[in-house]
Amino acid sequence: MYEFFNAVGLAGCDQNAFMTMENVLEINPSVKFVASNNTKDDNKVELSLYLGENLGIRACGFEDRNGNFIRESYFPFFESDRVTIKEENLDFDRKRNSDEVLLCSEVKEFGFLLFSFVQNLYEVTDGASLELTDEYKMLYRGVSLTGLSHNGLILLPKGEDNDKELNNIEARRRKLKNDLFAGKDDAYEQLTLTEMQIYSKIDKRVKKNGVYGVVENTFKPRTIDLDIYRVVGTIEDIREVKTEVNDQIVYLLDLNCCGMDFIVAINSGDLVGIPKEGRRFKGEVWLQSRILV
Repeated sequence: MYEFFNAVGLAGCDQNAFMTMENVLEINPSVKFVASNNTKDDNKVELSLYLGENLGIRACGFEDRNGNFIRESYFPFFESDRVTIKEENLDFDRKRNSDEVLLCSEVKEFGFLLFSFVQNLYEVTDGASLELTDEYKMLYRGVSLTGLSHNGLILLPKGEDNDKELNNIEARRRKLKNDLFAGKDDAYEQLTLTEMQIYSKIDKRVKKNGVYGVVENTFKPRTIDLDIYRVVGTIEDIREVKTEVNDQIVYLLDLNCCGMDFIVAINSGDLVGIPKEGRRFKGEVWLQSRILV
């Protein structure tokens, strides 16, 4: 995941610079959280160092009896307070052969389970179980999804879509997906037939106009990395942040992708093209989630 450190303004940093940053993080963090209600001798701890507006690096680990911090993981992050989805029952899952914890969310717009890396696990759990503490179950108000990208390309808008027949088919598809989630018996069969119709029409248009002249948004997983996605989304808002460490410019792109709004942070040096509202972003995104309380 080291390529994603670029997204918080650490592009071009060598090993010595990273070691210095780690020392500052552990000695003088911006924020420190100790897992609630931890009865073990070693307290689970999150340390955060902010490098710009809601951008930073975070270390997770534990403090031993002597107060020494033992780091277990270390990652970049961009956080937001905006509610993206509101899961009633949070489903956490630990990555195989890893200490990383993912949040599994069911998003109707996508039609598949969405996995995201949990940014603030020790803030809202007891550090031992993958469940919110009783206190935070009461305060829980939703999940904020954000992303980090290490490579991106700006695409022009797709343009007006005047194929009324295809628009009607896609509207029927959205209705059938809602019916499927509602448990209607014949929805699956009808949805399959509808998607075959859409595929046939889109195949003809791709041959004529190219993929990105037809497909406006995409959101698909990158093979075995459950929390990394290949994204094409429409830019709705743009902000520039200058990092405090080395004055690098990071773009915060507010994207709409397949009906879901979330913000992606990308270093200006990793983005090809000029971002503007209405244009599209295409890139690889590490999806992260923050449990809001």
